[in-house]
Amino acid sequence: MKVQSGLTPVVLALLAGGASAYAYLVDRGTVSDADRSARRTDLFPSLRIDDVRRVDLTHGTENVVLERDPSDATKWVLTSPRREIADSGMVDALLRELDLAKRIREVPDADAAGLDAPRMRGSVSVGRLRYEFALGADAPRPEGSAYLRIEGEGTFVVGRTLKVQLLRTAETYRDRTLVPYGPSEVARIRVEGATGSYTLERSESGFRVGAKDGLRASRAAVDRVFAALADARVETFVDDSAGTVAAADARLTVTLWPRNADRPLLRLLVGGPCPSRASDVIVSRTEPTTLSGCVAKNVLDGLTSVAETLVDDRLVAAHGDEVEELRLESLGDGGCRVDLARRGSGWHERAPEERDLTPAESESADSLLGDLARARAVDVRSPGPGEHLPIRARATLVRTASGTAEVIELAASGPDGITVGRRNDDGAVVRLPREVARRFEPHPIALRARDLWAKTIDPADVVAIDDSCGPEPERLELRDGRWTMRAPAGFSADARAAADLADAFARARADAWITESDDGTFGLRHPTPCSVVLTLSSAGDAGTAAHVGLIFGGGHDGGDYARTLDGDAVLLAPASLRLLASHPAIDRTRFRLDPADLTSLTLARGGARHVLDGAQGHLTRAREDVDAGSDEKLEKAIGAFYAQDAVHPGAPLPGEGFDQPTLEIEASTHGGGGPATDRRITVGALTRIGPFEEYFARVSGVNATFAVPKQSVDGILAAW
Repeated sequence: MKVQSGLTPVVLALLAGGASAYAYLVDRGTVSDADRSARRTDLFPSLRIDDVRRVDLTHGTENVVLERDPSDATKWVLTSPRREIADSGMVDALLRELDLAKRIREVPDADAAGLDAPRMRGSVSVGRLRYEFALGADAPRPEGSAYLRIEGEGTFVVGRTLKVQLLRTAETYRDRTLVPYGPSEVARIRVEGATGSYTLERSESGFRVGAKDGLRASRAAVDRVFAALADARVETFVDDSAGTVAAADARLTVTLWPRNADRPLLRLLVGGPCPSRASDVIVSRTEPTTLSGCVAKNVLDGLTSVAETLVDDRLVAAHGDEVEELRLESLGDGGCRVDLARRGSGWHERAPEERDLTPAESESADSLLGDLARARAVDVRSPGPGEHLPIRARATLVRTASGTAEVIELAASGPDGITVGRRNDDGAVVRLPREVARRFEPHPIALRARDLWAKTIDPADVVAIDDSCGPEPERLELRDGRWTMRAPAGFSADARAAADLADAFARARADAWITESDDGTFGLRHPTPCSVVLTLSSAGDAGTAAHVGLIFGGGHDGGDYARTLDGDAVLLAPASLRLLASHPAIDRTRFRLDPADLTSLTLARGGARHVLDGAQGHLTRAREDVDAGSDEKLEKAIGAFYAQDAVHPGAPLPGEGFDQPTLEIEASTHGGGGPATDRRITVGALTRIGPFEEYFARVSGVNATFAVPKQSVDGILAAW
């Protein structure tokens, strides 16, 4: 008995282990009681997505088989009706639907319609467990539901989303990606077409055009090519015979060689219009696997570039924020040098001085680097045999992390203002406009803070403005808190325009500092230069009024060259400053019409006239066929009418369109209890002033032409 009692625990342990082994090795082919208890409402209680190995879906004669890739569990393979990589996203959607599917209610087999001839049959293999099921007809409730029978489990009503997913055909699960290779995986691309052919070959620093020793390819162009390949997804699959036709009549052939020699070459043939959609084209992938389908035609536009457009016309391939060090140097004895290195969020200057730049100076350094990174050549070509350039300046940009350097070497500018240089990355000979070449030369002043004035100017301290940038010299003075116009004579000053001019120039900053002195090529030596001078109320050292101002030269790249009144350094000023100074500050208030003050208003356009009465506090037309809503829109448009700027004093000029007006407005006001006043506004031709579309306009009582925004006139014409 003692021996027997000692063996009992051992026997029990062996029996328990045997039961566990049986459950694991044998019973896994059935749904466990634990799963039934924990997932009572789940359609497939023992289904876990990570354990699903195979899904079979049969619709009529089509048998869709999806199997997990044994070499990569994250991928799926469509093995029937054809063998190819499956669209993982669509397979995941199917598995999620199976995992989340619920038994809405259980029904007797006799009450389930359509199961004698199911719409589809299927099975899901989860480990050793295999669920087999059939989908019958739609159930009466809930809407869109259907009957589904699972062998050994029963018959249930299932939701609409599961029904829709189970009825999807093999085409749903086919991978629509024609090019599975990304930019980093490609060594070479060859595009051949009727309009031209080109090759992109990978080099150490990116892609080259034609061959590894060819000219550097534009990053933007390469990105456009790869974006087109990535977007080339099949909209509609076509059978192999249609793909064969496309291959025989290919308009474009694209071949990709992967960087990994173990991976296969890929070839696409782009044929004619897709039979089902004229806006698509047939594309056939012939290698490494066959796949044909309709692809949006515009997706492939990025592939039709010719070799000339692929060559990079940027001087520097790196973006500004990719550069760690910058060296600009003049070659030869006593040459100047600017040498910078990043330090934290700013810059450290190593030459011409050893120091940390201030935040404001670092801002200028960033601006300089941005200009270099954006600089483009007029043209780029390969060097001729034995071609030699007499280099006088060199720019070196060292990239962050990699430490690779890009070098641009420049010769002297020619009489036409063009500088010839060399891009050492690919040996290309480049031609640069003078204004671009200047930024690659060493000018320490380029690091100066962008503030124009030695001391901050409060716009309220401006008491006079002399502006010679308009049609006539202008003198504005602030007297007793009001702006007056001393010249040209006979005009009232526009207080808002004068204040805007004072504020803009008092707060003005340079877009960039260009050179230490004028070399005669900036347009600053004009006999009658355009200038704006501010007189300040603060006294100077000699007890006289202080003056600051800008003298403008030629324009360039969205700005104007200029220098300060008391300095020799050349800067690039924002174009908005000169544009603002070009408009006389002549009073514009007579263009403002307050509908509440109007007693009558007459509008004339061509031969048509509208007369509106304002006696009741609102503008109304006498015509009975005009509804009140139309008058309300017109009144609103009249109230929004205004003049943007004065253009010039004096009589109208030819081409301003006042001989054939676009619109004429005659307005009478009650004068606020005083005598009634009348004014006539004439709108002439449409023009463009700076970036704006505007109409020339004149108003009675002011001998000047103004500019009225196009939308102000359009608003009245639309309510006509």
